[in-house]
Amino acid sequence: MQARPNIFKLKLVVAFIAGAVSLQARAKVDGFQDSPKGVTLGTGTYYFWLPNDNKFDPIPSLAPAGSTVADSENQFFLPSRIGFFIQRGKLNFEGFFRYMLNLRRNYTVTGGNTGSGYMTFGSYGYGLNFGIALMQSQRFQLNFVGNGEMVFQKATATYSPSTGGTDTIKLKSTSQLIGVGLQPEIWLGDMWSLSLFGGYQYGFLRYWDIASAASFMGDAKAIGPLVDANGSRTKAQFGGFLFEATLKLSFQSP
Repeated sequence: MQARPNIFKLKLVVAFIAGAVSLQARAKVDGFQDSPKGVTLGTGTYYFWLPNDNKFDPIPSLAPAGSTVADSENQFFLPSRIGFFIQRGKLNFEGFFRYMLNLRRNYTVTGGNTGSGYMTFGSYGYGLNFGIALMQSQRFQLNFVGNGEMVFQKATATYSPSTGGTDTIKLKSTSQLIGVGLQPEIWLGDMWSLSLFGGYQYGFLRYWDIASAASFMGDAKAIGPLVDANGSRTKAQFGGFLFEATLKLSFQSP
């Protein structure tokens, strides 16, 4: 009499396991046509080419009148981001947090106050990407992407005059960017994909401010707008060609 209830329980367990396996198989994401969603982690660099791209250098405005500054504009930026993405059919959306720093490049000053220095960036912000797949298969897709970003620029300029000592000043600005580009993506397998982006971001005109009072290059700098020797505000128009590589990890459920 005990055999039938046990057989019935066994059938229930088998049916539950089979159903779970079936649901898991349906839920597994195995390519772009399965509408994946998940998290992203990427990094890249900017390339400045157009005239407005390079209006981002505050060092000449910090130098005293009669000085000549060289190489201060040659910054190599490393914009990194972490975020999340959702894809539905051929449409995809990504929201991300941006962190940007730079490889240190030295500049020189001659004339009124001879010496050398460097700038470091620790900027952060957020952005959105909207894309549509121009081509799509399970293992590859090519997206046309539009994006927008807000970046809070934080820079620290350091200067060492030839007579000795070190001056440091902190600067701040904001960058509002909009851009377009192409984004090929390759499905790597096991829920991972690789995204490559190449496009142009236009930066709206903004200005540098001095974040904290300091003595720099022999001159006392007060908190407020950074102005040049002519009394004009210093432009901070950041933008350029952005190239990024991003890893995407998809969740199980589409």
